[in-house]
Amino acid sequence: MTKKNKVLISLLVILLLVVLYLVLTSGSVRDESRPAPAKNEDAVQLENNYTTEAKELFNDYLTMIQADSFTLESLAALKNKILDLKVPTKFKELHINLVLALTKMENYLNSRNEQEKIFSQQMVNQLKADYSWLNN
Repeated sequence: MTKKNKVLISLLVILLLVVLYLVLTSGSVRDESRPAPAKNEDAVQLENNYTTEAKELFNDYLTMIQADSFTLESLAALKNKILDLKVPTKFKELHINLVLALTKMENYLNSRNEQEKIFSQQMVNQLKADYSWLNN
C-alpha cells in the first residue's frame, strides 16, 4: 500500500468516526427538546397561581385603603406576602408596580406627605385599568 492510500484510508476512517459521533449525539439532542411542553404547563400553572394570589392580596390592600385601617405593620406584612410570590415574566411589571404602590403608602404613613398617598392611589387605579382581572 502506498503512502497516499494510507492517508486516504485514515482520512476516511476519521470522517466515518465524525459522522458516527454526530449521528449518535443528535439523538440525545432530540430527547432533550421533548420536555418543553412540560415547561409550558409549568408556566401556565405559575401564571394561574400568581393571578389568584396577587388578586387576593390586591383586594386585601383595597379593603385596607377603603376602611382606612392600614398601618405600617399591616402594609409591611402585605408587602412581604407579595414579595414572597413567584412572579412569571408576564406579570413582572404588575408586581413591581404593586410593590411600589405599597412602598409609597408606607412613605405616606411615615412622612404624612399627601403626594405619596396620591401617587399610590394613582398606581392602584392604573393597575386596575391595565389588569382588568384584578377588579373581579
